[in-house]
Amino acid sequence: MLDKNSIEDKKVIRRIQSGETEDSQILIEKYYQEIFRFSYYMTGNKEDAYDCTQETFLKMIRYIGQYKEMQKFKAWLFQIARNVCYDGFRREKEIPSGISKEFVRGESLETPEKYMQAKQMSERVRDALSQLPDMQRDVLILRFYHELKIKEIAQITNTVNATVKSRLRQGMEKMKRALGEEVW
Repeated sequence: MLDKNSIEDKKVIRRIQSGETEDSQILIEKYYQEIFRFSYYMTGNKEDAYDCTQETFLKMIRYIGQYKEMQKFKAWLFQIARNVCYDGFRREKEIPSGISKEFVRGESLETPEKYMQAKQMSERVRDALSQLPDMQRDVLILRFYHELKIKEIAQITNTVNATVKSRLRQGMEKMKRALGEEVW
């Protein structure tokens, strides 16, 4: 079932594919923040995230003619972003060790104590994520931070749904062991 966003994206994409390239700005504005956040979590720093985000949108414009409507555009774009980030890692020969986003569930950070607890938990989560194999870490981030569906994650990672589910399960089990049941 197509949602309203998917239908609107496809209309814009058709216009871009038919030569109205200025409409690519609509997609860039719509997805810039999400792609930047994803790139930031993949790279670990803002400068690399900006570079990866820019490169992602340049590739989107360059390859939009190859986009097939049966794919969800957001998943296609995240796949480009993921590949751009990994291309950067290959050039630098270094995979970043972790994620800096807090995964603390809904706690208010009103007091200094709560803020420090959340910060410490964030560090524990980041450290635990950095110990996971890349593919398990990627699917956890895509599923729980970006709230993508299994099918979308499968498209982004070029795998099948069952593989995504398996990596999610394995990653969650490792996170539970590392952080304890009360956290995860």
